[in-house]
Amino acid sequence: MDTVTAIRTRRSIRDYENRTVKREIIADILWDAAQAPTTPVSGPFLFHVIEGVARIADLGEHAKQYAREHRPDSVGYSWAEGSDFKVFLDAPVVIVISGHADNSQSIQDCNRAGQNLMLSAHARGLGSCWVGAPMLWLRNPETRTELGIAEAFEPFAAFALGYAASVPPLRSRERPEIVWV
Repeated sequence: MDTVTAIRTRRSIRDYENRTVKREIIADILWDAAQAPTTPVSGPFLFHVIEGVARIADLGEHAKQYAREHRPDSVGYSWAEGSDFKVFLDAPVVIVISGHADNSQSIQDCNRAGQNLMLSAHARGLGSCWVGAPMLWLRNPETRTELGIAEAFEPFAAFALGYAASVPPLRSRERPEIVWV
């Protein structure tokens, strides 16, 4: 699959097969993610891979509970009340990308790596979805300890990953407005 095709056909997958993804494939996807442009720091990323549908579903319930108890007074947290909302979408793999906590550009570095991750997964026949719901929970010191996220790093992105059970249809998009200067 060429790059343009991957960009234009990738979809956010929210329905996964209960099927293991080989670690070699995950490692290759993370190697592709690590090719993203970064600030000139040593080891700009820390990838945490969580495997197992049941374990991931349990962690998702912890993330929902944490959000209900600690959410800020702002919009965007109604999902925490949804009894059928699944934070990690029943995916067999979750990947968390963290960057150096003292690097002001880490969020951009992690976001670029995340885009590479999704395109690499798609090109390899897997689906992914960038999940924002668990971020409040992932930044909790107890969660960080449980997942082994070193204090020097901050989690900035999380992804569900696996084989798609269903793929949403292509969505029609309008060309963006361009201002030529």
